[in-house]
Amino acid sequence: MGAGFARIKLDLDTGHRVKVFATSEEEAMRVYSMLKERMHGRILSMPVPEYTPQNGSLTSYTMIVKADYGALWRAVRDINGEFWRDDFRARIYSWGRFVDVYKGVGYPLDVYNIYHMGGRELYGDMWIAHTRQPTNSPGRLPIWSHPFASGEWAIVHNGDISSFGSNMELLWSLGYTSFVGTDSEVIAHLLDYLTSFQHFNVQEAAKILCNKFNKELPDPETVKQFYRWRGARLDGPFSVIAGFSDGHDAYMVAFADRFKFRPIVVGEDEDYIYAASEEAQIRTISQDARVWTIEPGDYFLASLREGVIYPGRRMPERFYSLSSPLKPPTISGECIDAAHMNYRMLNQAILEKARLGAKQIDIINVRGQRYIGVGLDQPLKLRVFGTPGNCLANLNTSLDIEVFGNVQDDVGDVMTGGRIVVHGDARDVLAQAFQGGAIYIKGNAGNRCGIQMREYRDQRPVLMIGGRVDDYLGEYMAGGVIVVLGLNYLETDVEVVGNCVASGMVGGKIYVRGMVSPSKIGLNPPRADVIQYLRGLLLEGRLSEDDYKKVASLKDFSLVTLSKMLPENVVKLVSKLYVNKYWKELVVEHRRIGEDDLALLQNHFEEFGRVFKLKEEVDRVIAEEYFTVIYPKSGHRPRVEEPEEG
Repeated sequence: MGAGFARIKLDLDTGHRVKVFATSEEEAMRVYSMLKERMHGRILSMPVPEYTPQNGSLTSYTMIVKADYGALWRAVRDINGEFWRDDFRARIYSWGRFVDVYKGVGYPLDVYNIYHMGGRELYGDMWIAHTRQPTNSPGRLPIWSHPFASGEWAIVHNGDISSFGSNMELLWSLGYTSFVGTDSEVIAHLLDYLTSFQHFNVQEAAKILCNKFNKELPDPETVKQFYRWRGARLDGPFSVIAGFSDGHDAYMVAFADRFKFRPIVVGEDEDYIYAASEEAQIRTISQDARVWTIEPGDYFLASLREGVIYPGRRMPERFYSLSSPLKPPTISGECIDAAHMNYRMLNQAILEKARLGAKQIDIINVRGQRYIGVGLDQPLKLRVFGTPGNCLANLNTSLDIEVFGNVQDDVGDVMTGGRIVVHGDARDVLAQAFQGGAIYIKGNAGNRCGIQMREYRDQRPVLMIGGRVDDYLGEYMAGGVIVVLGLNYLETDVEVVGNCVASGMVGGKIYVRGMVSPSKIGLNPPRADVIQYLRGLLLEGRLSEDDYKKVASLKDFSLVTLSKMLPENVVKLVSKLYVNKYWKELVVEHRRIGEDDLALLQNHFEEFGRVFKLKEEVDRVIAEEYFTVIYPKSGHRPRVEEPEEG
């Protein structure tokens, strides 16, 4: 029951807008007096009530201060510390020149009405918003609601910052002494400190907070800054959207954690740039926006004046699925308009039409409804127009679902039959525990696709993706087939999969068009750790200098690579770095599609080419391109046969 908004406007500057939550006007005047004393009279207005809640909760007051930022920051710190010692009486929660925060207790519409935002003609160059108070706070007062602000920064956050302890220790050492007690606020304070006091630009501050695996540190100065500010790095499952202004430009920054455990997408159209936890939120505003995901452990950066500065991916997204405008087919007579339905109402409407004998149902204006098709156990075709929410076709046994648009997270979870066709992109956790049927994605897919896939007897699931995928493809895979075609990256040297492909894989097969770096297959130790270990063996006289130099000169290698280059006794020692509960010995082949592969996949290649009108591209890839084929060394897991009677 906490929600809030923050706006950033370049011409908002009339002085620092100091905003205070207080239990009474008397307490607000005490804050004013303390601020006036520390600012030596440079306060331009008395505390003005911004709203007075009906339920007797805290009142928000605003006053304008002209001051040096450092002096104001110290005053805010001291005043908040003073009012936090005993029972809560007041707190300064925002003090920017270009940032204005509106937050309270209630749903977003409640907060919108409390501040009379609809009748005030509030304009901004950037807006951020959030609903739900931090789960690790008491959550009964508006001080715990998002957004959290510090100076010219405002942030909203979903998830948990497990680095909270080290982040707090760093802030304490830098003079931050008053907090409301949630992990979200440290993000705003860290960003503010890095830009206001250390004078990093926005992109440098974003790089410091990011905690990407295998972080590249190319020069000594970058290494120095990286280790100096390691206490500022964020860890844990999180997604963050931040807004900032330096008076010359307004900036949007979005962060994704390195495991991508919390969803975040970004996008743009001709008028706006977007970031959100769900694509359906963006589609509410813009049906035509191009939407993509941030790479795990990376950041997205855009500004009002420059547009997208860094897209959140090392290689800008290629929208093969949208390269030619999708022309949806004619809507059938059995049509459901989902515009004003929640997921329960929508599934009930589908069920009623199916009971009346409908064999195909078109659903239009779909915008984020979850669980579509869950619980329907009958032959039925659903054509979905829009962006369905999470958990589409979970536990599907027989439905044929065709989506004219993108899909969100967790599609086809524990699916045992039927088919899903997506004329767009898919996000994270696609086809988890997928057991039967087929899933075809024309565009790209996200993190942890095909994890825990399995097969039983004649049920062999097939997941075919036309574009690229991110990390952890086929993790703990026990059966079935995954094919990544990378059609939108043809004629490039881009690897169309992320890290940790087939980690923990014990069954099934993965086909990836093009070369996959050895270090991306399985869960490998960092290259620097292996080189350091080999350096130790060199110093001990267990490894020759020539062998050490050969390995050190390689940019990429695996345990298989090392076993071909190093003596057996050295391989036995270094293998200790590789062997863990997630590591399985895999067969990795780089070759063209053969007859055995076609016997397994020919029908799926043909169907994929037909439904997406990509027959020429698919035929070319099969005939001309090399694939990286991955499967367990022991082959497919033995099929489980039922015992004979008796």
